Amino acid sequence: MLPSPRLIIMVLIAAPLFMAGVLDESFVAVGVVYLLVLAFLLLVDALLLPRRRSVTIERIVPERISLDVPTPIRFEVRNNARRRAEIRLAEDLPPPIVATPDECVGVFGPRARGTLEYHLRARRRGRFELAHLDVRILPSLGLLYRQFRLRLPAELHVFPNLANIQRYELMVRRGLTAEQGIARLRQIGQGTEFESLRHYTQGDDMARVDWKATAKHSHLLVRNYQPERRQNVLVALDVGRATAGEFEGMSRLDYLVLRQGDWFSLVAFSDRIESYLPPARRVENIDRVARALYKLESRLTESDYGAACRFIGTKNRKRSLICLFTDVIDREASGVIIAYMARYARHHLPLAVTLANPEIAAVADEPLTRRPDPYGKAVAIDVLTAREEALTAMRRQGVEVLDADPHALMHDVIDRYLRIKATRRL
Repeated sequence: MLPSPRLIIMVLIAAPLFMAGVLDESFVAVGVVYLLVLAFLLLVDALLLPRRRSVTIERIVPERISLDVPTPIRFEVRNNARRRAEIRLAEDLPPPIVATPDECVGVFGPRARGTLEYHLRARRRGRFELAHLDVRILPSLGLLYRQFRLRLPAELHVFPNLANIQRYELMVRRGLTAEQGIARLRQIGQGTEFESLRHYTQGDDMARVDWKATAKHSHLLVRNYQPERRQNVLVALDVGRATAGEFEGMSRLDYLVLRQGDWFSLVAFSDRIESYLPPARRVENIDRVARALYKLESRLTESDYGAACRFIGTKNRKRSLICLFTDVIDREASGVIIAYMARYARHHLPLAVTLANPEIAAVADEPLTRRPDPYGKAVAIDVLTAREEALTAMRRQGVEVLDADPHALMHDVIDRYLRIKATRRL
């Protein structure tokens, strides 16, 4: 049992009576009587306080939860008592998971049912357990809370947030990608694959007029072409030391797997092959992608690019876009990547996608007068300079590099992929 705000206020009301007793002793007598009455009401309220069985609670958890996406968690609540009551619920959550708001509050009439809800946000992929739920019950006009811990075991399965793929697919179908700042997949005058017919407009190339369709409909119709769709894309995800560390409370690896933008086959590697996903050609195969990424974690080992290169060679012999998600620190570290990306370039189109670190950039850009530690600024500048030299060296060796901000990774990768398709480089 805990005191309610109502009880605290009622106790504080007695203070002025005893203070006034300095001037007139009759106020002291009134204060004593008031406290005796309050104590009697408190005893009655304690006897009538609802028991644990007076509330029935059932938690409803989705089968899957997407990483870093607010997900509603619902409680079906029944007040079995004969009194109207305020019910508060608070989850005991594992550290990588946060709730908004911290507690659910609802008022339920006698024998009434209802639903309470909060939003859960997971900052790490994997399997987590929910065990206990803290419950507080405050009856109508009550002076005391009944507080207890209820055991409600449940499992949370946190998967990469691949919903963006389906959303992007809808954007493409509706022609909204250009409005969102993403290069259009259906580009008139580019590509060789027939897409549709449309009415002729001034400035169109007459070579694209479909004369048979024009004769049939009695007005000029022009062919639309699009970049070829059936291209091979292989994502090689480095989960070794290069992608360890965190940004804004989330692992850098999660930023990579969170924001993929199109269909692909997948190889995840460190000093060994961690996971392999055969080509998934349609958005309907998104479940296979999610399961392949579900339990991936960065490992503090040096990645074996040679083994990954040989594995990719045995699994993927057709020319493909090899999209390597990794990171570089300096020119020496990038030398290994350059060597193996050059091997890819013989038969494939390699693209190295690296993840910028805005936190280090912020320290480097901060005015020296605002930094209590000038050494930290100097280190940040050195790190950024060494990293930029490494990226420049990769570009000079013919390796295409995309250095993306974590917040814009999905947008930048999709845009680069569509530009590659539009220019027929695959």
